[in-house]
Amino acid sequence: MGQIWLERLLRWQAKLQKLLIGRYARMDQLNRFLLRVCLILLIVNLFLPTTSAFWLAAALLIWMNFRFFSKKIYPRLNENTRFLTKQKQLSNYFQRKKTQFEARKTYKYFKCPSCKQQLRAPKGKGKIKVTCSSCKHQFYKNV
Repeated sequence: MGQIWLERLLRWQAKLQKLLIGRYARMDQLNRFLLRVCLILLIVNLFLPTTSAFWLAAALLIWMNFRFFSKKIYPRLNENTRFLTKQKQLSNYFQRKKTQFEARKTYKYFKCPSCKQQLRAPKGKGKIKVTCSSCKHQFYKNV
């Protein structure tokens, strides 16, 4: 009896492998993110009187399955690379804001009026002459 189930399982696995040949078939970072958002939306849907979160979760699941079973491998890789780039930019932005918040008592943060470069100066120095490190523009700032 156990031998029959093992053979069926092996045949099913062979069929699945044959189906996935030439397809993207990866749970990359973008697909994992979509899956997490779907799960969160489905949990939120339990507490909402409308089904809008459910339909949004269903659309994300369809998109995730489309990406998984797609035969266009390079466009899916490019989508994941763009996602990772945006995720890294967002992570860097919040890391900078966290650093600025932690150093708010010792430094004053401001932008250069000409090139909008983020600059900092120690607090409590009064009126100082600031030279921008990127455009070399000089201006006075009260810190």
